[in-house]
Amino acid sequence: MKSRTFRLAPAVATVTAVLLLAGTAGAAVAAPSDESPSPSGSATSQQVDPVKEHWDKHGPYADEQSCRKAGKDGQDHGNWHEYQCKREDNNDQYRYYWWLYTH
Repeated sequence: MKSRTFRLAPAVATVTAVLLLAGTAGAAVAAPSDESPSPSGSATSQQVDPVKEHWDKHGPYADEQSCRKAGKDGQDHGNWHEYQCKREDNNDQYRYYWWLYTH
């Protein structure tokens, strides 16, 4: 029984090493951080502060993708000309939401 265990040990070590390397490689190719600013739905390349510009606030949305979809849908239907999705922390600072600002 001991000799069988010793034969399996190198195989287990190899599999573990491959999984660890695959995990670190996947982290290097991961999606960009949520801290990065969200591009606006408008043609302008400048990021404006929607709060200071008196934009309308809609939401909250659970993630950036659903916020962008709502912004694009509203823009396609002519409800607004520009939109931005902005991540804001909740009052307890442990959770954040995405808010849609429209203009």
